[in-house]
Amino acid sequence: MLIASYLLGYDEDGSVRHIAVDNILPDVKQSFDYTLYPRESSKGQEILDLVLLFAEADEHRKTICLPNLPLPVASHLLSGQPLQIIDFAYGRVVRLAFDAPLSQQRCA
Repeated sequence: MLIASYLLGYDEDGSVRHIAVDNILPDVKQSFDYTLYPRESSKGQEILDLVLLFAEADEHRKTICLPNLPLPVASHLLSGQPLQIIDFAYGRVVRLAFDAPLSQQRCA
């Protein structure tokens, strides 16, 4: 599993526009799955990690975790609104939106 850092992009009204990453998305455009994994922080607060699953990717990019999503990003996704993940190294973009209940597994 690759645990990656990311930057957030916002539009003029302060809404989350995209998640920016660098050199982590697989080389080949392919189908993928994604989910939010809840976990508990050391202070007892719920944290959500975004996990991307690329079944056909090379081994170190099959599972990518974007840990500890800020509340505005998690709320955006959980409301069913689409969100882009942009990989600046290659200009690749993946789009995701949630319409199913959360899994109860952990990412990290």
